Amino acid sequence: MLRDLRADGRGLSGREVARRLDVVGPNELPRRSAEPWWRELARQVSHPLALLLWAAGVLAFVAGTPTLGWAIFAVIALNALFAFAQERQAVRAVEALRAYLPEQARVLRDGREQVVLARELVPGMCCWSRRVNGSPPMSGCSMAPLTSTCPR
Repeated sequence: MLRDLRADGRGLSGREVARRLDVVGPNELPRRSAEPWWRELARQVSHPLALLLWAAGVLAFVAGTPTLGWAIFAVIALNALFAFAQERQAVRAVEALRAYLPEQARVLRDGREQVVLARELVPGMCCWSRRVNGSPPMSGCSMAPLTSTCPR
């Protein structure tokens, strides 16, 4: 795995870490901009599949089958409500997980163990599962290999 990530048992060099940070960006959960609830709900009823269903519902009324038209509109509404609720729940779950992420990690860099900010972790970096300053232990770092692949 270290070979696939172009890393070795001494850890990455400071220069390589900086280069990889430029390429992949910081190791952070992206923050979602706060959108009003009505805009999120509107997005659920205006995505391409929903628009196709809206057209099918209108065509059902034009064809003289209002029962089918109402059924299609009900499907659109139910799908939008379920998707809206599921998306809101997922956003809350990610925000709750953010509280459990450690701020620092112990890594192997330039052949020696160092404590770095967790946002500075990059693919190929070796880290260990121990607490740092009261943070929860980490089982792996970013897309970096798990502890079992990093020599100690």
